[in-house]
Amino acid sequence: MTVVTCLKPSVCAERLYPHDAAYMARTDLEQMRMTGVKAVTLDAVTALLLGLLGRRPTVRHRAGVTDEILGLLDRAGLEITEDMRVYETFEGAARHADRLIDEGYRIFSPYPLPKGRIPDRAQLVAPELWASLNAKQNLHRIVPRENLAPSRIAALADLSSAAFERPVFLKAGGEAATGAGYAVRYCADEVQWKGALEWFRSFDDIDRLIVEDAVPHQTCWCVTFVVEPTRTTYIGAAEQLFSAPGRQSGSMIDPARPFPRKGRELVIAVGEAARKRGYVGLAGLDVALADDGGLIVFDPNFRFNASSTQVLFHEAAASRDDLAASCSAHAATPLPFETIRRRIEGPIDDGWFVPTRLLDARWLPSAEGLSMCTGFVLGKDRREALMRSDAFKALLEV
Repeated sequence: MTVVTCLKPSVCAERLYPHDAAYMARTDLEQMRMTGVKAVTLDAVTALLLGLLGRRPTVRHRAGVTDEILGLLDRAGLEITEDMRVYETFEGAARHADRLIDEGYRIFSPYPLPKGRIPDRAQLVAPELWASLNAKQNLHRIVPRENLAPSRIAALADLSSAAFERPVFLKAGGEAATGAGYAVRYCADEVQWKGALEWFRSFDDIDRLIVEDAVPHQTCWCVTFVVEPTRTTYIGAAEQLFSAPGRQSGSMIDPARPFPRKGRELVIAVGEAARKRGYVGLAGLDVALADDGGLIVFDPNFRFNASSTQVLFHEAAASRDDLAASCSAHAATPLPFETIRRRIEGPIDDGWFVPTRLLDARWLPSAEGLSMCTGFVLGKDRREALMRSDAFKALLEV
């Protein structure tokens, strides 16, 4: 059994966000329409970043912060000292947001908040800037041309009559929030090309697409960095695992496949370009190592990312028992939460599973009876980490 000590993130809470920042992520489905999420995600997202925000105020749904859940996170070594405001309904979250603004805090969230609900002045990053930085069509404004895949922007109506020419990724144009590869379609042939165009036509507000060459590459990482008022700092990177081109299935941190050192300068330069425009906080970039040795930036993520927590806690978790590699882990299960608790306590105590978000479906009708268990598993190498990923999934099967 591993002695579970406090997990200290690789960058302290004081540097991740300004002192007057408060986490309030409860938004609506209109803002999330291009991410493909269900209603449960609107509240599940409020349970992210636990153990990373120090004493800052947070607004969190009760389903993710019950005494039982907080006890499990503490058992895993997460130190949670935040000023937590708990809600159960959207109206409750909105009231907490109003109070935080009255107290002088600025709100931050990984996705846009309901239109007109939070004044621009009360948001850590102005909505207009957030939308501009996260729009894939604007990457050329902050990334050097040599680090971009060849691409063009075309009207969807014009593409409907165009023939397939070569493997490409079709990506939604515009500045609507996207994520999880939902608004991206890989086209390797004529059939996929026509199917992707038909899919994009099903959205009323998509009239332009980015047509991006599918650049052959060896590995792709989601790189995490933090933009402070006076500097940008590289934090780390997690290799992206894919079930299919453009469909990410998880994240791996493997010392045998490190993010190229030359990429750090690129990431910092991009972060600095965003900082000069007014951005502050955690951020990420999807960066690939092309077959020709070049680095290609595919996606801007000026928000914290799915792998950010894993990246920030990896070093501390890996050092507890000489476990070098980590792999993301997630399960949604109908098991009673008491059963979930009993099944994950052993892996937590043994040091190979670190929970970072737990959700008890009893407190959240939109979960439709499925509780969530999210975190990362560790192994001495990539092979063992993948084996433990499978073991984690089996652990929570009915």
